[in-house]
Amino acid sequence: MDATAEMIPPATPQDYKSRPGALIWFFRKSRDGWKRKYQDLKAAEKTSKNRIADLTKSRERWRTEAQRAGERLAAAEAELAGLRAGIAAAGEKKRATRAAR
Repeated sequence: MDATAEMIPPATPQDYKSRPGALIWFFRKSRDGWKRKYQDLKAAEKTSKNRIADLTKSRERWRTEAQRAGERLAAAEAELAGLRAGIAAAGEKKRATRAAR
């Protein structure tokens, strides 16, 4: 194996069959393509990170607002139950005074 590896000469500029202008165009096009691909991926990643941060903030805000609304609802229901008990007690008091007459 070593003998065959030694027999192959290293590539030299004369081994290229395409003209240098065509090679330059191809390599530049290739470089610009991967650069554009990388920049697009980087922009998409940044957009995704910003979107995730916005959604996280929004969900936390809505969660807090829902908890506050639940607390207000519980307080309103407790107040309503107290008022209904007061009305029922006042009704019983009226019935007792009517019955005593």
